[in-house]
Amino acid sequence: MAGLLSAVTAHSWMSCPPSFDTSPGRGGNTVGPCERDGKKKIVTTVKAGDRLKVGWTSNNHAGGWVRLSLVPEGQHKVYEHFEQNVLKVVCYGHDERRGKTSYGDCVHPCNARKGCEYMANKYDGNRYDTTIKIPYNLPEGVYVLQYMSAMSAHKTFYYSCARIKISGGKPSLPCKRTGLAPVAYGCMKGMAIPLSKYEKDTKMGNFCFSPSGLGDQDADMRKVPVNADCDPRITCQLSVQYKRCMEADNKMKDITNASDPKQVCSGDVRPPPEPTCTDGKKNNGEQMVDCGGPNCDACYEEPTEPVDERIYSSLDFTQKDWIDGNINLRASVTIKKKANDWRYTMFFTKPVDIRSHWGCKVISVNEFQTIWTFGPMPWTKKVKPGQKINLGFNGRFESDGEAPQTVTKSFVEYKPDELE
Repeated sequence: MAGLLSAVTAHSWMSCPPSFDTSPGRGGNTVGPCERDGKKKIVTTVKAGDRLKVGWTSNNHAGGWVRLSLVPEGQHKVYEHFEQNVLKVVCYGHDERRGKTSYGDCVHPCNARKGCEYMANKYDGNRYDTTIKIPYNLPEGVYVLQYMSAMSAHKTFYYSCARIKISGGKPSLPCKRTGLAPVAYGCMKGMAIPLSKYEKDTKMGNFCFSPSGLGDQDADMRKVPVNADCDPRITCQLSVQYKRCMEADNKMKDITNASDPKQVCSGDVRPPPEPTCTDGKKNNGEQMVDCGGPNCDACYEEPTEPVDERIYSSLDFTQKDWIDGNINLRASVTIKKKANDWRYTMFFTKPVDIRSHWGCKVISVNEFQTIWTFGPMPWTKKVKPGQKINLGFNGRFESDGEAPQTVTKSFVEYKPDELE
């Protein structure tokens, strides 16, 4: 019972690929930058351009972020080396199923993917795993992949590392990158440690994700990872409800080696279906059935509020509205007013991380950061007829294959008498 209790009260670590310490009863490491080696050293072998499934134990927790970094073995004992060689920032996970918790605690394995399944859509980020692309420009050798995360209300980072042997690289490729670590897609808000703490003093490593140059880390996420059979859930001994976990139809009882957890894949492993906006279901991050969210056209609901609320203005942002005319980002804006409480909703075609805003306050934002609703500040309720109000914000968004792009001085302008 003591061994089971220690496992249940432990926190998260990387389980796919197997980490330095593969003991299923281990605790989380808060010292970093890596945990100590366990009894058995496992080295995962990959080639340049492979996709690798990276997963972690839910340990009955939900919410948060994970930062993944990659350095040559020998440099892995220094925090700063990982900070300057970030591969990806992703969501930790939460239990999305109907009636389950989105914050705080859940029952392991929560909503984690089983072995032989993998993340194939960068917006499907709440399942306790992701995939990474092995860079094309690294010299042959052993590298260390670092996992850094904090979950739910925990205010402490946990660290875990795995050894990866990489071959087939082309070090002469031009791979100089600038900018901060990438924004996490689809994460829940309100966690104890904000995303800014994961990004502090960090930058993307000089990695090439294309055989000819920089490329995009997630450009080919539908490619089957080399370790698709790895099961990051490890064992039901990590669950606060062991018997329920073992009896559930989740194939957990099929995992026979928690130190190297795998599932027997029946037939060929294939990616899940492409996101669809025509299946009559509210899925893939959609705001409503087959509309909104990261993949589908924006939703325009018919008003269901009392008759005194109407859509007064519908505007479109085009490329010229952004600071860089080459940025391929569009957003549509719908303005509503109810009594003395106006609001407007922006539907973006890409996630936008709005850092500051003026002339308004944020009322709500969806978990994919593609639907933002703003409302009035006190002074905007007392404007004179005909006076213009500027609604603006500063933010940034991910541009495919490039560093995060900045959005500044973007605004909607209207006169109150136009809305009367």
